[in-house]
Amino acid sequence: MARRVFCTSRCPDRSSPSFRPALVVALTGIAEILGAIGMLQPASPALRHAAGWGLAAYALCVWPANLQHMLIDLAHPGRGLPLAYHVPRLALQPVLIWWPLWASGVTDWPWRRR
Repeated sequence: MARRVFCTSRCPDRSSPSFRPALVVALTGIAEILGAIGMLQPASPALRHAAGWGLAAYALCVWPANLQHMLIDLAHPGRGLPLAYHVPRLALQPVLIWWPLWASGVTDWPWRRR
């Protein structure tokens, strides 16, 4: 009530997010597709390396969101996805970070190329 009385149109509406989730999902999907195209193209090793770094950074950046998703589901038993979904997803996140780096030739760890 006090908000309506004392706030003018300059006060942000805190009841809705300040971003558009559908737009974020669409843009991250486009980024993943472009990363895949960059990884598959044979012409430029530098572009393949950049795509590998980009996909690894993306996987690193979504890790906290995956953790938050699990915590939200745990807070509402019976209404979310089970631990059998979340635990492997979080446990394999380091692999999802390493894999594009290895596939793009940025690293050869743990298998040294000779």
